[in-house]
Amino acid sequence: MATKFHVKRNDQVVVIAGSHKGKSGKVLEILAGKQRARVEGVAMIKKHLKKSEKNPQGAISELEGSVHISNLMLQSAFDASKRKKAAPAA
Repeated sequence: MATKFHVKRNDQVVVIAGSHKGKSGKVLEILAGKQRARVEGVAMIKKHLKKSEKNPQGAISELEGSVHISNLMLQSAFDASKRKKAAPAA
């Protein structure tokens, strides 16, 4: 049975807790097994890529890391709540 979460792909969300608190973006992917989600522009990590035929120099690319589902809130619910007034503008 698939686990059901309060957010799904392409939803606009706000991070409400943790080191990325206040940032918002679109959900790119749900990692159901780990109860995490990848959010556009949030929790950026650097990945070192090995030299290859496609990329002869090698590279350091920035990719989205994952954020726990419990730290996310739908943008519409966030805008309607009291949290918006209390949270600093990010």
